[in-house]
Amino acid sequence: MITKGPADELNHFKNSVAMTVTLISFGMMFASLFLGYFLVRFNAPAWPPVEIENLPKVLPFLSTLVMALSSWTFVLLEKRGEKKMLWLATFGLGVLFLGLQFLLWNALAESGILVSNGNVPSMVYAFTWVHAGHIVLALMLVLWLGHLIFRNPAQLTDVKLINVGKFWHFLGVIWFLMYLMLFVL
Repeated sequence: MITKGPADELNHFKNSVAMTVTLISFGMMFASLFLGYFLVRFNAPAWPPVEIENLPKVLPFLSTLVMALSSWTFVLLEKRGEKKMLWLATFGLGVLFLGLQFLLWNALAESGILVSNGNVPSMVYAFTWVHAGHIVLALMLVLWLGHLIFRNPAQLTDVKLINVGKFWHFLGVIWFLMYLMLFVL
Protein backbone atom coordinates (compact mmCIF):
# COMPACT_ATOMS: atom_id res chain seq x y z
CA MET A 1 0.00 0.00 0.00
CA ILE A 2 2.98 2.29 -0.31
CA THR A 3 3.50 4.28 -3.49
CA LYS A 4 6.62 2.95 -5.19
CA GLY A 5 7.52 5.40 -7.92
CA PRO A 6 6.45 7.93 -10.56
CA ALA A 7 4.31 5.38 -12.46
CA ASP A 8 2.40 4.55 -9.26
CA GLU A 9 1.95 8.25 -8.51
CA LEU A 10 0.61 8.85 -12.03
CA ASN A 11 -1.79 5.91 -11.65
CA HIS A 12 -2.95 7.28 -8.29
CA PHE A 13 -3.51 10.70 -9.86
CA LYS A 14 -5.46 9.24 -12.82
CA ASN A 15 -7.66 7.18 -10.52
CA SER A 16 -8.31 10.15 -8.26
CA VAL A 17 -9.21 12.37 -11.22
CA ALA A 18 -11.54 9.71 -12.61
CA MET A 19 -13.36 9.36 -9.27
CA THR A 20 -13.56 13.14 -8.88
CA VAL A 21 -15.11 13.52 -12.35
CA THR A 22 -17.54 10.71 -11.55
CA LEU A 23 -18.56 12.33 -8.28
CA ILE A 24 -18.97 15.73 -9.95
CA SER A 25 -21.27 14.09 -12.53
CA PHE A 26 -23.33 12.40 -9.83
CA GLY A 27 -23.32 15.62 -7.84
CA MET A 28 -24.73 17.55 -10.78
CA MET A 29 -27.49 14.98 -11.19
CA PHE A 30 -28.45 15.24 -7.52
CA ALA A 31 -28.15 19.05 -7.71
CA SER A 32 -30.71 18.99 -10.55
CA LEU A 33 -33.05 16.93 -8.39
CA PHE A 34 -32.56 19.32 -5.46
CA LEU A 35 -33.20 22.34 -7.70
CA GLY A 36 -36.41 20.82 -9.05
CA TYR A 37 -37.57 20.06 -5.52
CA PHE A 38 -36.79 23.59 -4.32
CA LEU A 39 -38.69 25.10 -7.24
CA VAL A 40 -41.75 22.98 -6.46
CA ARG A 41 -41.45 23.67 -2.73
CA PHE A 42 -41.04 27.44 -2.99
CA ASN A 43 -43.91 27.74 -5.44
CA ALA A 44 -46.28 25.64 -3.31
CA PRO A 45 -49.10 27.61 -1.68
CA ALA A 46 -48.69 25.66 1.58
CA TRP A 47 -46.03 23.35 2.99
CA PRO A 48 -46.19 20.46 3.50
CA PRO A 49 -48.75 19.75 0.83
CA VAL A 50 -51.56 17.40 1.75
CA GLU A 51 -50.01 14.70 -0.46
CA ILE A 52 -47.12 14.20 2.01
CA GLU A 53 -48.65 15.16 5.35
CA ASN A 54 -48.17 11.60 6.65
CA LEU A 55 -44.53 11.35 5.59
CA PRO A 56 -42.78 8.74 7.76
CA LYS A 57 -40.17 10.23 10.11
CA VAL A 58 -38.64 7.30 12.03
CA LEU A 59 -37.40 5.20 9.10
CA PRO A 60 -35.57 8.11 7.41
CA PHE A 61 -33.98 8.99 10.77
CA LEU A 62 -32.84 5.38 11.27
CA SER A 63 -31.53 5.35 7.68
CA THR A 64 -29.52 8.47 8.44
CA LEU A 65 -27.98 6.88 11.54
CA VAL A 66 -27.12 3.71 9.61
CA MET A 67 -25.58 5.73 6.77
CA ALA A 68 -23.48 7.79 9.22
CA LEU A 69 -22.34 4.65 11.02
CA SER A 70 -21.37 3.00 7.73
CA SER A 71 -19.31 6.05 6.79
CA TRP A 72 -17.56 5.86 10.15
CA THR A 73 -16.78 2.16 9.72
CA PHE A 74 -15.44 2.90 6.24
CA VAL A 75 -13.14 5.59 7.64
CA LEU A 76 -11.84 3.03 10.13
CA LEU A 77 -11.47 0.52 7.29
CA GLU A 78 -9.25 2.99 5.46
CA LYS A 79 -7.08 3.70 8.49
CA ARG A 80 -6.83 0.51 10.56
CA GLY A 81 -5.00 -2.74 10.03
CA GLU A 82 -7.89 -5.13 10.83
CA LYS A 83 -9.91 -4.73 7.67
CA LYS A 84 -12.07 -7.87 7.62
CA MET A 85 -14.38 -6.95 10.51
CA LEU A 86 -14.61 -3.32 9.42
CA TRP A 87 -15.43 -4.40 5.88
CA LEU A 88 -18.16 -6.72 7.19
CA ALA A 89 -19.59 -3.90 9.30
CA THR A 90 -19.53 -1.42 6.41
CA PHE A 91 -21.09 -3.83 3.94
CA GLY A 92 -23.70 -5.00 6.46
CA LEU A 93 -24.68 -1.43 7.27
CA GLY A 94 -24.98 -0.67 3.55
CA VAL A 95 -27.32 -3.62 3.10
CA LEU A 96 -29.26 -2.55 6.21
CA PHE A 97 -29.62 0.94 4.70
CA LEU A 98 -31.14 -0.58 1.55
CA GLY A 99 -33.47 -2.69 3.66
CA LEU A 100 -34.61 0.43 5.50
CA GLN A 101 -35.29 2.07 2.12
CA PHE A 102 -37.58 -0.81 1.14
CA LEU A 103 -39.38 -0.41 4.47
CA LEU A 104 -39.63 3.34 3.83
CA TRP A 105 -41.19 2.78 0.39
CA ASN A 106 -43.71 0.37 1.96
CA ALA A 107 -44.46 2.87 4.73
CA LEU A 108 -44.96 5.62 2.14
CA ALA A 109 -47.42 3.45 0.23
CA GLU A 110 -49.26 2.45 3.42
CA SER A 111 -49.52 6.15 4.34
CA GLY A 112 -51.18 6.84 1.00
CA ILE A 113 -48.12 8.61 -0.41
CA LEU A 114 -47.89 7.27 -3.94
CA VAL A 115 -45.96 8.32 -7.03
CA SER A 116 -49.27 8.97 -8.79
CA ASN A 117 -50.36 11.50 -6.13
CA GLY A 118 -48.53 14.48 -7.63
CA ASN A 119 -45.20 16.20 -8.02
CA VAL A 120 -44.02 16.15 -4.42
CA PRO A 121 -44.68 12.47 -3.66
CA SER A 122 -43.12 11.48 -6.98
CA MET A 123 -40.06 13.58 -6.10
CA VAL A 124 -39.71 11.81 -2.75
CA TYR A 125 -39.71 8.48 -4.55
CA ALA A 126 -37.37 9.76 -7.27
CA PHE A 127 -34.83 10.97 -4.73
CA THR A 128 -34.89 7.77 -2.72
CA TRP A 129 -34.88 5.47 -5.78
CA VAL A 130 -31.99 7.27 -7.46
CA HIS A 131 -30.03 7.30 -4.21
CA ALA A 132 -30.74 3.61 -3.62
CA GLY A 133 -29.52 2.81 -7.13
CA HIS A 134 -26.26 4.56 -6.32
CA ILE A 135 -26.04 2.66 -3.03
CA VAL A 136 -26.36 -0.61 -4.99
CA LEU A 137 -23.48 0.52 -7.20
CA ALA A 138 -21.43 1.51 -4.15
CA LEU A 139 -22.16 -1.86 -2.52
CA MET A 140 -20.83 -3.59 -5.62
CA LEU A 141 -17.63 -1.60 -5.22
CA VAL A 142 -17.50 -2.49 -1.51
CA LEU A 143 -17.98 -6.16 -2.51
CA TRP A 144 -15.01 -5.79 -4.85
CA LEU A 145 -12.97 -4.39 -1.95
CA GLY A 146 -14.14 -7.35 0.14
CA HIS A 147 -12.87 -9.71 -2.52
CA LEU A 148 -9.49 -8.00 -2.31
CA ILE A 149 -9.46 -7.95 1.49
CA PHE A 150 -10.41 -11.61 1.92
CA ARG A 151 -8.93 -13.26 -1.17
CA ASN A 152 -6.23 -11.05 -2.63
CA PRO A 153 -4.89 -8.58 -0.04
CA ALA A 154 -1.74 -7.92 -2.08
CA GLN A 155 -3.88 -6.11 -4.68
CA LEU A 156 -5.64 -3.91 -2.12
CA THR A 157 -4.15 -0.44 -2.43
CA ASP A 158 -4.75 2.88 -0.74
CA VAL A 159 -5.99 4.28 -4.07
CA LYS A 160 -8.72 1.63 -4.31
CA LEU A 161 -9.80 2.16 -0.70
CA ILE A 162 -9.75 5.94 -0.99
CA ASN A 163 -11.70 6.06 -4.25
CA VAL A 164 -14.42 3.69 -3.08
CA GLY A 165 -14.48 5.63 0.19
CA LYS A 166 -15.00 8.91 -1.66
CA PHE A 167 -18.05 7.44 -3.37
CA TRP A 168 -19.37 5.91 -0.14
CA HIS A 169 -18.98 9.16 1.82
CA PHE A 170 -20.44 11.19 -1.06
CA LEU A 171 -23.60 9.07 -0.87
CA GLY A 172 -23.69 9.60 2.89
CA VAL A 173 -23.58 13.38 2.43
CA ILE A 174 -26.25 13.23 -0.28
CA TRP A 175 -28.50 11.14 1.97
CA PHE A 176 -28.04 13.58 4.86
CA LEU A 177 -29.04 16.49 2.60
CA MET A 178 -32.01 14.49 1.31
CA TYR A 179 -33.04 13.61 4.86
CA LEU A 180 -32.97 17.26 5.93
CA MET A 181 -34.75 18.49 2.83
CA LEU A 182 -37.42 15.80 2.45
CA PHE A 183 -38.12 14.66 5.99
CA VAL A 184 -37.09 17.45 8.40
CA LEU A 185 -37.51 20.92 6.87
